[in-house]
Amino acid sequence: MTFKKMSKSNSQQIQYIVKILSCAVIITLISIIIDRDKTSNFFLWASLTAFFTLQFDQTNKVNFNQITGNIIGSVVGIAIWFLISGASHYVSYINLEYYFLILGIFITTLICIILKHGEYCGIALASFLIVTVYDVSHHTIEGALFRIIFCVTGCLIAYIIDLIVSQLLSSSRNA
Repeated sequence: MTFKKMSKSNSQQIQYIVKILSCAVIITLISIIIDRDKTSNFFLWASLTAFFTLQFDQTNKVNFNQITGNIIGSVVGIAIWFLISGASHYVSYINLEYYFLILGIFITTLICIILKHGEYCGIALASFLIVTVYDVSHHTIEGALFRIIFCVTGCLIAYIIDLIVSQLLSSSRNA
């Protein structure tokens, strides 16, 4: 019995390592193709989101809840970004940005709870911060919009990798 548990545990660890490295390799290849100058930080944002999306426990499959959380956080992030950007024209009080960030964290969490899906609240909050924080200091909406695309791309890559690994495992068990 113990040997069987250890074997299952080792298999799960190896699968997780394979999924993480597969995401890293794919995101690296895409980064080399679309972000050769490393100006958009595609690798950083897509990797962070992919790694948050992947599940260690094989019984907790990656699903579109992660992408939903990403979209919720990103949309709230864009809205808060507009509030911060608009307020900065009228008020030069630097700590005002922190109050808007707290408001965004509250709204993001509230939306996830209202939708009865607290399980994607973490990814929603990460996406909110990814979209909002960097561009607060740079005042560009383009960067925030690209981060949404990068985060969704990271989620999709993680989802596809998880599907492939799951398919390979089920076909090897059936063989």
